[in-house]
Amino acid sequence: MFTDCYCTQFRRSANQLTSIYDEALRPVGLKITQFSLLRALERLGVATYNEIAAEAALDKTTISRNLKVLINAGWVSVSVSPEEDARYRSARLSKEGVKQLRSAEPYWQIAQRRVEDDVQRFLKGPANKQLLEALESLQQVPLR
Repeated sequence: MFTDCYCTQFRRSANQLTSIYDEALRPVGLKITQFSLLRALERLGVATYNEIAAEAALDKTTISRNLKVLINAGWVSVSVSPEEDARYRSARLSKEGVKQLRSAEPYWQIAQRRVEDDVQRFLKGPANKQLLEALESLQQVPLR
């Protein structure tokens, strides 16, 4: 059903995008949320939950819940510094996590190409650059 509300359209699109990526990643047993966290940890190296939340643009509660799945799978390891308390847990990608990420990347690339191919018909030039620039720009819109 059509609506001219940008927010509703983006939410619907986000749900469909999640489904596309989840379907593509199914053979390696990951969801896009998990894959994204593994990639964030690879970029960050060792990071606190707050740093991961900032990198992933998610709240700390969501990060904690999603990281628990990755920790239980053995893909992420967590440590607490002796002089700090549990609020300052640091997470890092384990060797198994790196392997899982590498095995998932070809499936993620399939989803990327599928999205690019579909969006390309509305854009002039490479879809990947224009789409990413538009989405990054939306993330920077100031709140009033």
